Amino acid sequence: MIEGKTGSFGDSYYQMVCDNDIISKFRPLLRSGGYKIRDSDGKICVVTPSMAWETPWHHIAHDDFLDCQRWHSIMFDLFSRTMPPEQAFVPSACQQCWKVVVRPQTLLGLFALMHLQMRLDRPSKCGIEIRPNVFGLYGGYFYNHSLEEGLECYKLIRAEVDDTQHLGEKVPVILKRACTEFESKLGDSSKWEVSPAQLHIETLINKWFVRDDVARKQSHPIILGVHRRWIEYAYMNGDGTYLNFTDGKPLYKPYKTYQHLVKAKKSTRENAFKNFARQAQYGYDL
Repeated sequence: MIEGKTGSFGDSYYQMVCDNDIISKFRPLLRSGGYKIRDSDGKICVVTPSMAWETPWHHIAHDDFLDCQRWHSIMFDLFSRTMPPEQAFVPSACQQCWKVVVRPQTLLGLFALMHLQMRLDRPSKCGIEIRPNVFGLYGGYFYNHSLEEGLECYKLIRAEVDDTQHLGEKVPVILKRACTEFESKLGDSSKWEVSPAQLHIETLINKWFVRDDVARKQSHPIILGVHRRWIEYAYMNGDGTYLNFTDGKPLYKPYKTYQHLVKAKKSTRENAFKNFARQAQYGYDL
């Protein structure tokens, strides 16, 4: 079905086809086998929905409003990233997402934040930061739908973090807009706009891409795997608080070291010098 005439070439049918052709953009996903065009209505959907298992995040509470697969993975990664810089965009729904971010300094702090998120039962997640453009080893995120809601959440979380053992006043807490990847790509989030061309693309995606509405909760085996990865990550990055989760035992047997031999040789030289000084003063070795 033809959507209508759009584009910069007036009544050009070719331009209209290009503006409404989302299959070309979806081609990599369709070829990968993870997505298909549904026979019943021609809409694009996930072939076999699967719970994410190779993840650094423990998802504490989900928000049914958020559709990160559609907004981030499809609209941004698949469409916006491939456009010329002047046409790239941050999905309009993502521009309404405000995150309160907590930066624990230790693995103990990360687990303390996990328990805090469970107690508050707000849409949130926490885990290890493996993205190269994020400073810090650990992070926790609380999701909000507006700036006003984000400011209210920030005040609450700041106070809670200040009063939580293994976190405290020195742990950074910030309020930011949308995902870090968006700002890295398109700059200052206070200057983001929503263009008519962007809304056209979003309308097409919303019409032809089918959301997977299965409400998933991470299974116990997946959570155990995530926590194991946290502990191993802490060890790898020199965070000694991992020992609190291993009964004080190192993950790996310490290797043999030899620096003490240098100290012994230095000590021998110092003793020899002292004896030489005594010989010079008293005429014999004390």
